[in-house]
Amino acid sequence: MKLNKKDLLVLGASALFPMGSALAATASGGSVNFNGSVVTSACAISANSANIDVDMGEVRTATLAAAGSEASVAKTFSIALEDCAIADTSASTEENPVAATTVSVTFSGTPDANDANSLAAGVNGGTASAQNVAIRLYDEQGNVVKLGEAATATPLRKGSNTLNFSAKYYSPTGGATAGDASAVATYTVTYS
Repeated sequence: MKLNKKDLLVLGASALFPMGSALAATASGGSVNFNGSVVTSACAISANSANIDVDMGEVRTATLAAAGSEASVAKTFSIALEDCAIADTSASTEENPVAATTVSVTFSGTPDANDANSLAAGVNGGTASAQNVAIRLYDEQGNVVKLGEAATATPLRKGSNTLNFSAKYYSPTGGATAGDASAVATYTVTYS
């Protein structure tokens, strides 16, 4: 069989690009990381509550000019608990403990130098940090939640529970200056 130039060109091209090319079979991928834990507590903390971001927004220095002044608007946030089990604790003993019926939250963080019950804001210490500004935490009833002290215990319901809190900028000494007023708090949930 005699091949002409056109047949050779087609044959050569098909050898370079075979049908169902190996390039088409190439795949790329990645990894999936699963994080979590199994707990023995009365509830599980919702994945959405593991790391909470609260946008405090902006507050004018004039609002925090006087000692004891605070922002007029509180910024709310919640800690969600899931799969809560409750029981009658009246028969609880050390040998046979019964699941908790109340929960309390304790917040910790860097306290303000002038008010140890509030979070120091702008604690990065740089020249861009706001001065004379703290962040005060409140429970759902509007009571101040002091750093390092458990908030008022809340009765648990079977299933899901939401613990509501809020935060406000606060100036214990007045004379707030402009700048970064961020802070970080951690929380511990205690069942009893």
